[in-house]
Amino acid sequence: MKNIYINIMILFLLLCSCKEEYVGQYPVDDIAPQQISEPVVENMEGKVKISYKLPNETDLLYVKAVYKNTLGNIKEERASVFKNELYIYGFGKSKKQTIELITVDRSQNESAPLYIEIEPLDSPIYKIYESLNVYESWGGIKMIWENLLNEQIVVEVYKKEEDEFIDLETIYSKEKEGSGAVRGLDTIPQKFCIFIRDIYQNYTDTLITILKPLFEVKLPSNEFKELPLAPGYAASAWSNGWNKLWDGIATGDDSKYYLSAGDPKPYFTVDLGHIYKLSRTKVWGRTNYAYSLHNPRYFEFWGTTDFNSVKDPANWDGWVRLLECESHKPSGNESTVVTAEDKAYAEAGEEYEFPDDVIPVRYIRFRCIETWTKTNALHLNELSFWGKAIE
Repeated sequence: MKNIYINIMILFLLLCSCKEEYVGQYPVDDIAPQQISEPVVENMEGKVKISYKLPNETDLLYVKAVYKNTLGNIKEERASVFKNELYIYGFGKSKKQTIELITVDRSQNESAPLYIEIEPLDSPIYKIYESLNVYESWGGIKMIWENLLNEQIVVEVYKKEEDEFIDLETIYSKEKEGSGAVRGLDTIPQKFCIFIRDIYQNYTDTLITILKPLFEVKLPSNEFKELPLAPGYAASAWSNGWNKLWDGIATGDDSKYYLSAGDPKPYFTVDLGHIYKLSRTKVWGRTNYAYSLHNPRYFEFWGTTDFNSVKDPANWDGWVRLLECESHKPSGNESTVVTAEDKAYAEAGEEYEFPDDVIPVRYIRFRCIETWTKTNALHLNELSFWGKAIE
């Protein structure tokens, strides 16, 4: 009983000794700093820039703006003493409001607020929405838009069936020339609802359109056959095999096709098993080396139905170039630095549509023109084709 009492007392003393520690400099005075002066407001799309002159205060810490966001909530934005300007982000539709600018010193004393009027322009999402173009495509719909300020946006796509909205796709993008697609839909007229929002929860109106996706099927890879490589070309010792191109595993390092070659334009040939009119293809580079090493940057697809053109793997007579492709890096960064958006884009696979007048083919050649680091080898994680069979 005595031991229990002692343990309880120790626990009580420990709890009493635990208190939240103050972070930062302890106050040394209670003198409020002076206000900023000569404020200049620049109203911009969805944001405001405020320039000002800082007061002559030796212990000044930061300047803060107190304002209402689009949702009507009171928010703060701060700028350090090393700057003479402050940005406020996240506005939706243009609207005047009066905000407070307050200086704060190291003792956490605040100046009297300086009241100024702002009137930010409409958020960029509304211009982006006006540029939005939606049209029927293979197995679904495709969307393109202009995002001239490279704002981070979210495109939400729903399908309406009776009184129910079905979430089809959420696309995150900040590219100047944005695009997205929804695939795998039935070839029947369907009602689509599309809107754009930003990261501050501002929303555009909803675009409602009825479209009929174009018919296509995914080509059955179990009918594909590997054809011989041309002399001088060989699968690398690091390759996991040709069949890994079609195993449905698009990421990771244990499911890759790796081609070594002395020629700067390595290629390989596939027998699709039947004659098809191709609609689109999707390509996954080696995702853990995205935008580097032997991942293709510029490449081509060639095709033919003539078996005589295929007998000699080094022969190019009778082959027709079907599609020229360029791998896309959303960040636009030419270095080997890969952003989170780059990584997500690479892991989702890059999609390319064949032209409407593409010839029917049975045999396909994937030809690498240049890798991201200008090497003479090639590696891929996965490759898929869609289209329709020609009887």
